[in-house]
Amino acid sequence: MSDYTGIQGQAVINTGSDPSPGVGAQVWYNNATYAFKIQNYSLAGAWATGGNLGTARELLAGAGTQTAGLAFGGQSPGNKTLTEEYDGSAWTAGGAMGTGRIRLGGTGTQTAGLGFAGTSPVTGVTEEYNGTSWSPGGTMTTARISLASAGTQTAGLGAGGSIDPGVQTATEEYDGSAWTAGGNLTTARFYLAGAGTQTAALVFGGQVAPGSPPLITAATEEYNGSTWTVGGNLGTARKDLAGCGTQTAGLAFGGRIPPGTGATEIYDGTSWATGGTMGTARYHLAGAGAQTAGLAFGGNDTGSTSNATEEFGSVTTIGTLTT
Repeated sequence: MSDYTGIQGQAVINTGSDPSPGVGAQVWYNNATYAFKIQNYSLAGAWATGGNLGTARELLAGAGTQTAGLAFGGQSPGNKTLTEEYDGSAWTAGGAMGTGRIRLGGTGTQTAGLGFAGTSPVTGVTEEYNGTSWSPGGTMTTARISLASAGTQTAGLGAGGSIDPGVQTATEEYDGSAWTAGGNLTTARFYLAGAGTQTAALVFGGQVAPGSPPLITAATEEYNGSTWTVGGNLGTARKDLAGCGTQTAGLAFGGRIPPGTGATEIYDGTSWATGGTMGTARYHLAGAGAQTAGLAFGGNDTGSTSNATEEFGSVTTIGTLTT
């Protein structure tokens, strides 16, 4: 006969009411309803309203986390050097960028941010943020706009983008002082989004050629530090979108099909699944954070520059166990 006496665990909580979502055990006994309950988390998630940007803008870049975000550059209209910092509830002014621009790349953290490329005019200029002010970094080899970005201040990545009139496959890697060539994208494109790290990056969506109507793609690619390979396609092809997370836990949101969309998708390293729709459909927005704690801010919603911020999180549900 099998002996299970050595297997021990915590006792199931016995309570007269269900605990608040995210509090207490994942399994408990409700002695008022005479039922065992279980707490489940759904990665489909939902968006909630956050604090508005101090200055509405689009075509900006983002970095950081949901509770320590960074927004910089973009079109307000007018001033393209603005930086704002988010604490999880409100935005406050940060140090102005040295080079004002739109359609730039951004990555890193609130206290170690990286901004690069963009236009006004097209540039490869790179700047580093220390939580207070921006300072010059190494210039990209290929100046460009509307590229994907990933990584950190000392291990950054820029991929794709556009140099009028050409669409780029070129990837560059940043080591904290200089940019060097990486492996080319399989599909040349601009207006795409990125996530992940320098050695485990993810890019998705975008436009593959100039023209009207635009040729928009759902293609996803994964980077291992030297080579891009094809991943699972987005469910909704789009451009001018934002993203965050990692290569195996990515989040894509917003963008333009056209028209603008609030569609959200979740990546597991193989395929995309539908997530909760944003409260405000928009494009030209920026993103930061993780798959289960994403941050979306700014952009253009139906023709107007937006200051809206939204926070993405997993949804908690309580179910009854059949015994």
